[in-house]
Amino acid sequence: MEKKGEDRLSEYKATDIQTLSPGRAFRERLGMYLSADLQEAMDLGLRELIYNAQDEYEATHQKNAYVRIQIDTDTNEITVSDNMRGIPVGVRNDGVNSLTAAFLIPHSGAKYNDKTAYSSSVGCNGEGNKIVCHTAKFLKVEVCREGNKYFQSFHETSEGAVADCDVKVIGKTKETGTKITYVPSPEVYGEKTRIDIDVLCETLQQLSYFSKGLRIILEVDGETTEFCSKHGLIDGLNKEKAIGHPIEFLYSQPDCEVELALQWVGNKGDIRGYANNLFMPQGGAFISGFKSSLTKTFNSLAGRSFDGETIRSKLDGFVSVKVHIANFSNQAKTSLANPEARTATSAAITNALKEYAQKYPADFQKVIDVLTKEQKAEAAATRARESILNFEKKSSEHSKKKITSSEKFKDCEKHGQDSMLVICEGNSALNGLMPARNVQTEALYAIRGKIINLLKHPLDECLANAEVSDIINALGCGIMDKYDSKKLRFGRVAIASDGDVDGKSIGCLIATMFYVLMPEFIQEGRLCWLQAPLFKLTKGKEKVFAYNIDELNELKKTRSNWEQTRHKGLGEMSPEDMKASMLHPTNRHLDILTVDDYDAFCESINILMGPQVEDRREFLFENVDFSVINR
Repeated sequence: MEKKGEDRLSEYKATDIQTLSPGRAFRERLGMYLSADLQEAMDLGLRELIYNAQDEYEATHQKNAYVRIQIDTDTNEITVSDNMRGIPVGVRNDGVNSLTAAFLIPHSGAKYNDKTAYSSSVGCNGEGNKIVCHTAKFLKVEVCREGNKYFQSFHETSEGAVADCDVKVIGKTKETGTKITYVPSPEVYGEKTRIDIDVLCETLQQLSYFSKGLRIILEVDGETTEFCSKHGLIDGLNKEKAIGHPIEFLYSQPDCEVELALQWVGNKGDIRGYANNLFMPQGGAFISGFKSSLTKTFNSLAGRSFDGETIRSKLDGFVSVKVHIANFSNQAKTSLANPEARTATSAAITNALKEYAQKYPADFQKVIDVLTKEQKAEAAATRARESILNFEKKSSEHSKKKITSSEKFKDCEKHGQDSMLVICEGNSALNGLMPARNVQTEALYAIRGKIINLLKHPLDECLANAEVSDIINALGCGIMDKYDSKKLRFGRVAIASDGDVDGKSIGCLIATMFYVLMPEFIQEGRLCWLQAPLFKLTKGKEKVFAYNIDELNELKKTRSNWEQTRHKGLGEMSPEDMKASMLHPTNRHLDILTVDDYDAFCESINILMGPQVEDRREFLFENVDFSVINR
């Protein structure tokens, strides 16, 4: 029986108001401090220790400094060590040793007052060491400082970590630094969770750009990788397809320092925002300030009206700010809220662009030209989307019924992955293929002459082309971002054209249509070339076919006295010959258009079939041996 409201109220007592110990809070509410995703949480915990070492380097810029990360993937034991000043060891005013406080007591650290050890830092909430310690199976820390080697260890309980012993001196040393060894608790993170090494490597590579000269050494199961940047942020720029010189700019205000390392590129750019050397995936106020001033200043200098997205699409690199007290959105530190950072980045990019345009006017003009082309491409893409929408409206059931009743289209009885649409040239080829085909699974469509080149004409004009429209409607799978292979009426399309130059040209134009409208169709291995035999050897009622001169020569070795015939085209082949050769299940040559390197394929087809004559001429002169042609 459900309890009445008053009964439920009476059960809510003062004793229900509980206080979690810091350790239990960290262990049981991990998502509040790191991440609810255990893999990500473990990664972030390790990064907290690395960030602490990086902050130490930024505070001292010690020569020959290093941070070493050692990971045993079998035991999940992790060690982070450095050779810098070492965590201070001594008894505080409250009687607690500073080393103990650094690992057990929340909100204990040296980063709350910018006038003390650190002017700017990644870690500012004082929780990094504590979270790692309280969620570890065990943790050991060694500190070398002031001639002594100090040691303390901790182990887990249900309430969090507890110290095994007081801080003690275990030897004398001339070295300095901190070494932390721990195993993440299986009770918190699960038995099988391990550090994502690939993600860690990416993080360490990025960190090296922000700490010029710092050696970051990663050792995983005995294999060592080192990350070190000689020049800082500029080393992390995308050098591929760079346009002109990079933008390097430093800007300082009393409460914020900004460093810009940016490169205009011909491909897609990516602007990464960092606060106190920490990547801000969600950006924050400083990125907002950067974007707005970038758009305004660039357009003012260029005398244009590019939208912000277009400008940023070709800009790659880093926007780095350093503030005294960083106000992050949470312990995960994904966004920076400091208003002074917005003002500083706004001023920085304004001054940087003015300097760049004055110093490198030719480079700045190149950027304007690239963005102009990009703007035109975006406008064309918008028109293309509108054309697709208009095409979809027209491609109603009425339109689809129209194609099925067309004289140029001969449907098959069964549709699906096992069926095939054969595209041929002209009525003569169609008339020959009709009696030769398998009416159950092979449909036919005849084009007249050469199909429109979709790389040389506007998309709306191409979609208005009757043959392009017919083929799209016959397939029924949609085009571009609306493409859906599950809706295909035919599992394959076979191009059946003559073997001469015109036939190959027609085939290339059909392939270009699929490349533009349905690239996935090609990638899925659905576009095929149905070859017609060039030669036929006959003796009485016997006949064999050869698809090229090599096959012919091989056949003639055992059939020297057979009559030889050359097929000039599909229109001259008899239905019987078509059925015995190109449409025969075992004799046919049905070659699937396979693409090993799709990027290279895209580049080639755009050069050969696209509107840029100079690119095509350059390609031909680089790849064709004209001395062979002249012979």
